[in-house]
Amino acid sequence: MGVLLALYAFGTDELTGWHGMNFAMRGLLDEPAHVATALVILGALVRVRRKLPDQRFGWTMLACSVLIDIDHLPDEFGSEVLTNGTPRPYTHALWTVIVLALAWAVARFIVIRSGRPRPAAVELILAGAASGVAAHFVRDIATAPMSFWWPITDMAVEVPYWWYVLALAVIIAIGPIAQDSRRASAAADATDDPDYEDSRLVR
Repeated sequence: MGVLLALYAFGTDELTGWHGMNFAMRGLLDEPAHVATALVILGALVRVRRKLPDQRFGWTMLACSVLIDIDHLPDEFGSEVLTNGTPRPYTHALWTVIVLALAWAVARFIVIRSGRPRPAAVELILAGAASGVAAHFVRDIATAPMSFWWPITDMAVEVPYWWYVLALAVIIAIGPIAQDSRRASAAADATDDPDYEDSRLVR
C-alpha cells in the first residue's frame, strides 16, 4: 500500500504540472498527494509499533498534513501578511513543527504530573499535529522553495526532488527492517538461554 501511495504522489508531480495552475486546481491535485505522503509515514509508524495508533492521533496527523496550507489564503487574497519577502508563508518553516512538538512535551509533562490516565487527548492531538505538519514539509521542501529556517533567515530552501523519492522509499522499508531485527534479536536471546539447548536435546 505504501508503494502505491508513493507512486500516486510521484505521478501527480510528474504528470499534472499542477504548479502552473490556479490555487483551487493546485489544491485539488497537491493536497491528496500530501495525504498520501502522510499515510506512508503513518503506515511506517504502525509497522514499527505493530499496532494502530489512537484515532485522535491518526486523524489529526492526516488533517494537519493538509490544513497547514490554509496559511496560503492571505496571499491568494492579495495580502502579504504571512509572505512578505518569503517564497511561502512564514508558518511553512521548521519553527512550526518545533512549537507543536514543544507544546506536546509540555502537555505530556502536565498530564504525567497530574496523575491522570494517559495518553490524554491533548497529547495525542498535539503529537498528531506536529507529525502531520512535518509530513507536509517532507513533500513541500522538494516541490518548491520555502523559507525553512525562518525567522533566522528568509533564504529559500529546496532540496532535489529525488530526496523526496528516497525519503519515502526509506520510510516504506523501515517497518519490515525493524521487525526483522527484532525477530533476529529474539532468536539470538533464545539460543543463548540454557533452557533452549535443553529443550533441543529433549527432542
